[in-house]
Amino acid sequence: MARTKAEKKKAKRKAKQKERRQRHADFFRRDKFDYLFSEALWLRDMGQLDKAVSYLQKASRLNPRNKECLQEIARLGHEMKRPDVELKALLELYANNCIKPDQIGRLCDLLKEAGRYGQALTIIEKTLPLIEKAKGQKKTVLRDSLVRCREYCQARLQTASPAPAPATAEKERKKPPEAAPPPSNTPTKKRPLSEITVTVEVDSRPLRDALDDGRICSLEDYELTLRAYDVRFKETFESLICFNSLNDVRSFWYQEETAKKVLKIFRGRALLADEVGLGKTIEALMVLKEYIQRGMVKNALILTPTPLVSQWKEELRAKFDLDFPSTDDPAYRAQGRSFWKQPFILASINLAKSKKNFPVVTEREYDMVIVDEAHHLKNRNTLNWKLLNALKKRFLLLLTATPVENNLMELYNLVTLLKPGQLKTASVFRNEFMTRGDPTDPKNRSRLKELLDQVMIRNTRALAKIGIPPRFAQTIKVEPDELELNLYERISTLTRDMNATNGGGHKLLLKSLLEEAGSSPRAVSLTLSRILEREEMLLKHENEIRAINNMCRSLDESNKNRMLLKLIKASKGKKLVFLKYLGTLEYVSEFLKWHKIPCALFHGRMDNRKKDEQIQRFREEVDVLVTTEIGGEGRNLQFCHQMINYDLPWNPMKIEQRIGRIHRIGQEEEVMIYNLCAAGTIEDYILEILDKKINMFEMVIGEIDMVLGRVRGDREFSEMIYDIWINSGSEEEREKGFGQLAGRLKKAKTSYQKTKELDEKLFGENYEL
Repeated sequence: MARTKAEKKKAKRKAKQKERRQRHADFFRRDKFDYLFSEALWLRDMGQLDKAVSYLQKASRLNPRNKECLQEIARLGHEMKRPDVELKALLELYANNCIKPDQIGRLCDLLKEAGRYGQALTIIEKTLPLIEKAKGQKKTVLRDSLVRCREYCQARLQTASPAPAPATAEKERKKPPEAAPPPSNTPTKKRPLSEITVTVEVDSRPLRDALDDGRICSLEDYELTLRAYDVRFKETFESLICFNSLNDVRSFWYQEETAKKVLKIFRGRALLADEVGLGKTIEALMVLKEYIQRGMVKNALILTPTPLVSQWKEELRAKFDLDFPSTDDPAYRAQGRSFWKQPFILASINLAKSKKNFPVVTEREYDMVIVDEAHHLKNRNTLNWKLLNALKKRFLLLLTATPVENNLMELYNLVTLLKPGQLKTASVFRNEFMTRGDPTDPKNRSRLKELLDQVMIRNTRALAKIGIPPRFAQTIKVEPDELELNLYERISTLTRDMNATNGGGHKLLLKSLLEEAGSSPRAVSLTLSRILEREEMLLKHENEIRAINNMCRSLDESNKNRMLLKLIKASKGKKLVFLKYLGTLEYVSEFLKWHKIPCALFHGRMDNRKKDEQIQRFREEVDVLVTTEIGGEGRNLQFCHQMINYDLPWNPMKIEQRIGRIHRIGQEEEVMIYNLCAAGTIEDYILEILDKKINMFEMVIGEIDMVLGRVRGDREFSEMIYDIWINSGSEEEREKGFGQLAGRLKKAKTSYQKTKELDEKLFGENYEL
C-alpha cells in the first residue's frame, strides 16, 4: 500500500532527526576520543603508564581504527613488558592493514610466545610472499626471522597430539566403550627423553651488505639529515618541549591540554576564555614559549592594558625566562620609533594605538600577537579593534574571561579578528544566531557551538576541579598613640608641600613615602635619609625632613607592633607575616626578637640557599615567617594557613598575590587573613573600600582585577588613592573622595557580576576541553 504524502513527510523528518542525532553522536565521540588521547599522552609524559594505557584503550573503543592510538598502546605495552597489551594492539593494527613491516616479526613472536601457533603461521604465510616483492635491506632480516618462527610453530604443532582423521573419528565414536584397565601397583617405566640439539646462528649478511653497499656521507649531509629529523619532530605537538625551560611554573593538566589544542588543532589562533583565576596568562605564554623553542616564532607583540604591563613583564621574566622590552621601561621614551622595531615587544595597547605609534606598529609583520583583556576589542568601531585588525600576524591569542558583556555581536567581533569569515558576515550572524529583542540570547546554539569550538576554549573551575578551603579576612584597626599620630600627620603634610613645590618630578618618591608611613617609621627614615643626600630635593623642606627623620628614629615600638604580638600569641600554628619594605622587616624582626618570639626571615636579597634554609626553618623549627612581597614565590607554603598583613599594598593585586601564597591548591585548612592598619591612615580607607564596600576577600582570585579594570581605565589603583589623599585639603574632602571611589567600585562590581552571569549562561561548561 502506497504511503500518503503526510507519511512520507513524517518518515523524511524522522530520517533527518536520526541523521542529526547520529551526527551529534559522532561529533561528541570524536571530541571524547581527542580528550582521552590527549590525556593519555599527558599521563605518559608524567610517567603514569598504567593510567595512560587505560585511557588509550578507552579511546580505542571509541575509534577502533585510529592508527596513532593503537601504535601508542603497542609501544607502551612493549615498554611496560605487558605482552598481552602489545599483542592486542598489534593484532588490531594488522586487522586494519596499518601495521608497520618491522612490527610483523614482533607480532608473530608474541603469538608464538602465547602458544597461538596456527594464527602465527597464517600471518607468516600471507606475509612472506609480500616480503619477496619488497625492496630494502631490512627485508632479508625480516624474512629470516619469519622463516625461523614458521619452523618453530610447525614443529610445536607436530609434537602436539594430532587430531584423528574424520573417518577414524567417526569409527571411534561408534565403538562401544572399552572397560577401564584394572589398577596396577607396578610403576610405569618412563621412556628416556631424546636429546635436543640447540644451534645458535648469527646472521651477518645485513651488516656485511650495509658495509659493502654503503656510501661515505659528508658532514654536510649528516647535519642536513639531523636537521630533517628535527624539523619533522617540530611539526608535531604530541608533547610540549618548553617545560624544561620554565621556572616555578606549576602548570595544571587543563592548561597543558589547552596549549596542545591551540598548537595542534587551532594552529596558533584562539580565544582563551577560561573562567577567572584559572591561568590564561600561563596558557598563552606556554604556547608562545613552545613556538619560540621550535623556531616558529622569531618576533612577537604582547598588548595589555597599561596597568598590567608590569605584571606581564614579571611573569615573562621570572617564569618563562623571556626578557621583553616594555613600554614601562625607563628607556622606552628615549628609544622613540626604534622601540617598535625590536623583535619582541610588551606594550600598553593605549600607547600602541596612539596617533604617533599606530603607523609604526602596523607597518611590520609579527609571527605572534597576544592580547590580554581582549573584551576591550568588542567594538569594531574603536581604535583597539582597528589596531588589531590592521596588524599583520601569523598567530593570534585573545585572552578574556568575559567574551560577551552586552551583546552577541561582541563575540562576533572577537572571532572575526581571529578567523575572518568563521561566523560569516555580520548580517548573516544576526539573522542566524541572534534572537530578535534579546541580543544576549542565541538561537541555533548547537551550530554556534560547532563554529566556536574551532576557535575558542573556555575552561571552568568545575572542569579544573580546583577545590580550595574557604578564606576569611579580619580587619584590625589599631589606634595610634599621640606620637605616632603626630608623625603620620607631619609626613602627610610634608608630601603635600613637596608635591605643591615639585610634585610632578618626584611623584613616585612621594607616593612611596606615604606608603612607608603606613608601614613603619624605620622604612620612612631610610627614605628620608636618601632624600637628605639629594640637594636638589631639599629646597625649603630640609629642616622638616630632618625633624621627621629624628622622630622616626626615636620610635622603637608602636601600637601596631603590640597588636602583632597579641595576634601571634593568641593562637597556635604557623603564621606568615607580610610586609613590603626591608626597613620594616628589620623593625619587626628586632621587635619580635626582643620579646623572645623566634622567627624566620625571607626577602629578595637572599641567595637561593639562604632562602631554602629559612623556609625549612619555618617548616620545622619556628612558627613565624616574616617576609617581604616576594613571599616565597614558587615555594610550597600551604602547611601554613594564617597570614598577617602587617602593612597593606595600595595595589589590590599585590594583596591577592600575598594571599595566593597560602590560599592555593594543596591547602587543606581554612585560611585566616588578618589586616593591620592604623586608624585614619590611607590603608584604613583602602580596607574600608576593599573589605566592607565590595567584599574583595570573598571573591575568587583574579576577580578583583576584573572589577578594577572597569574603574581605573588607564590608571593604577594606587595612583587614584594617592591623588585623592594628596589633593584633599580637609578630612571632609578626603571622605568625599574615597566615598566616590567606593561608589564607582560597587557599580563596577555589579556590572561585572551581570557580565559573569551572562557568560555562564551562554557558555557554562559547554566549551571546555
